[in-house]
Amino acid sequence: MLRILIALLLTSTTTALSTYELPPFTITVDESGSSNAPFLGVAHTASDTPILSSLTTVSASRAADASSLRGSSVLPFLALGTSKVTKGPIEETQYVMKEKEKWWSRTDSLAIDSTTATDDQVIISGTVFRASSQDSTSTAFTITFSAATPNPTDPESGASLNFDVTLADGGGNRAYLNLASPSSEKIFGHGVQYSSVNHKDKTVPIIISEQGIGRGLQPITGFLNTFVGGSGGSWHTTYGCKPIFMTDMNRGLMLTNTETTIFDYTSESAEAVEIEVWGYPVSGALYYYAESPMAFTEMLTEYTGRMSALPEWTQEGAIIGLEGGSDIVEEKMASLMAADIPIKGLWLQDWAGLHHSYDGDRLQWNWRLSNDQYPRWSSMKSTMEDAGIKMLTYINPYFQINLDDDDEVAESQFTQGDKSGYFIKDNNNETYVFKSGSIKFGCLDVTNPAAREWMKFIIKENLIGEASSFGWMSDFGEAVPYDAILYSGVSGADHHNEFPEYWQQVNREAIEEIGMQDEIMFFSRSAFNKSPSQARVFWLGDQLTTFDDKDGLGTVLISAQSSGLTGNTLTHSDIGGYTVVDYPLAHYHRSEELLKRWIEVEAFSGSMFRTHVGSSFEDSDFQIWDTDESMAFFGKFASIFAYLKDYRQSLFVEAAEKGHPLVRSMFLEFPTDQNAWDENLLKVQFMFGGDFLVAPVIIEGDVTKSVYFPDFDGCSNWVSVWSEDTYDCGSTVEVDADLGKTPVFYKAGCEIGAGLKAFLASK
Repeated sequence: MLRILIALLLTSTTTALSTYELPPFTITVDESGSSNAPFLGVAHTASDTPILSSLTTVSASRAADASSLRGSSVLPFLALGTSKVTKGPIEETQYVMKEKEKWWSRTDSLAIDSTTATDDQVIISGTVFRASSQDSTSTAFTITFSAATPNPTDPESGASLNFDVTLADGGGNRAYLNLASPSSEKIFGHGVQYSSVNHKDKTVPIIISEQGIGRGLQPITGFLNTFVGGSGGSWHTTYGCKPIFMTDMNRGLMLTNTETTIFDYTSESAEAVEIEVWGYPVSGALYYYAESPMAFTEMLTEYTGRMSALPEWTQEGAIIGLEGGSDIVEEKMASLMAADIPIKGLWLQDWAGLHHSYDGDRLQWNWRLSNDQYPRWSSMKSTMEDAGIKMLTYINPYFQINLDDDDEVAESQFTQGDKSGYFIKDNNNETYVFKSGSIKFGCLDVTNPAAREWMKFIIKENLIGEASSFGWMSDFGEAVPYDAILYSGVSGADHHNEFPEYWQQVNREAIEEIGMQDEIMFFSRSAFNKSPSQARVFWLGDQLTTFDDKDGLGTVLISAQSSGLTGNTLTHSDIGGYTVVDYPLAHYHRSEELLKRWIEVEAFSGSMFRTHVGSSFEDSDFQIWDTDESMAFFGKFASIFAYLKDYRQSLFVEAAEKGHPLVRSMFLEFPTDQNAWDENLLKVQFMFGGDFLVAPVIIEGDVTKSVYFPDFDGCSNWVSVWSEDTYDCGSTVEVDADLGKTPVFYKAGCEIGAGLKAFLASK
């Protein structure tokens, strides 16, 4: 019998166990009172493989602090703690938690008082307390398991079981779930993760922030973390983390909590998972999948919501990112259009003008068309429309205070919003003033219905109306401080992670209210649990213009896969990367080779095919229009992207109906092939849908690539899209990977693969 344990503590004594049924799950409880860590288990009848088991040793990261707080190295499945954060973990949108949490106390024992069962619930009641302390204070708890839900897509493939953990008020401000996990277990998910695939032996914080610049790549990360307020980030800083994981042992877990949560997989024996939630109650679901982990994504997306198909025009060619004003844009677009490149969109993120200061020329956050920046917007728009090219713009939920062209604006949008009380407030009930370098701004309070309507009006009137925009980057969403005052009364700490869901809903509703959801889209960066139900497509952040796997091209492969596991099924990245750096001892500029390798990746993975000029639009950073050859190269892969339109649209249907991602970790398609679960392989190759194996070159200068060809029942062989070469299932082969021929393969007999091969041969 399968044991899915939210809390399992093995003891050396034999105890009387009571069993309760919530088919197809069985809940087993030790009600004997003989242990300070009684047994609680949840079992599925379809398998002998354990699902979740609880912590039996103190986790390494807590051992020093916790040793004086606990009377035993054996911990109960539930604990209550009290901690104090001496300084908020978000500073100027960057997660810089470091050593700012102070331990106070934590319970070390648990007693089960009663278990009540009905047809659709099992309720366990008891107390948690500190046996090691003179203080005999105890806190009551209940754990409620609710009726199981079979996977609606295929009831035989898996099931989920909801749970709720409540603790009496006043006893603390942290809840802990202690779970056992074999050292060999592989743990995946947690939203948009850039560096880690298998999270075993790591601590994963669930707190949305800027991803950072460098994220461990040196010397840039050290420099920025030391001298620029922690803006270098770390391996775990991300815009889109989620309290969701699945494993290679047919199980998964999801929390609905929005509070900061820390998943600690670093026990000394690697046999444990400790989940620390900065508040309670704690709610979520346990998942069991029988064979294919794809059943996990199907069940999970019943909760998160599923992403819908993008407008058809987005699938027919490239979206060109440009900026710099009318003269530059018209010149570059004329060159690209003359090169016979399939172009369907022109994205101008500087449409609202620029702010000039010590940190360079930056976008101005006042969401009106800038006639200074684009004096010929109307004629340029007409030229694009005649060529079948749609206009795209940019917006974020921030409103700039210190506008450059303040004299020309009778009343800025910040002034309007400030007068109306539409922004997040500080402790003095004044607009919370944020800083991003030289820019001072207020943040939209998305919990205020009037503020939401105002922002939707801006989108409809200024982006869609004035600028004729058929899409936009819907940026940011990571800045809510923990001491913020919100219209709804929810705390800033509780709202911080969920802000992206509200922000994406505002964008979506603005489009739906004018009936243009089949024509207009927006692309989002930040994300939380239910973002897939609101966002149209995600982009994978602001990568450095490097090849590396900490903040460069290598992170695109990792983050696209981890995103897809937890509901973000439609993703893409800035072609060529975004962040250009020119600091002392740290110079990162876009090379021609990097740009071309990035183009290859996106043609065979992106839900859209969109370029970016980068954070610094300079001659030292290679652009697609720099040479005739580079335009031809880009045109070739834009044509490939367009050719794959029908294939992607079939995958969009899968995403909308079942929650299947476009970019898939190999184990989603080949769960019985143990190599498909290998972290080293997952970092360098992936499946595009169920038919294409993609193994891009992500190391500078490489012209060959070691590729593993997954094995599966009925596998004949794998076929290259570039040649007549075929490869045995289960083999590893060093293949040619010249620029322009990134390694891509399809299953023998696949019609779309054979069609692509013929298309490429005709080119």
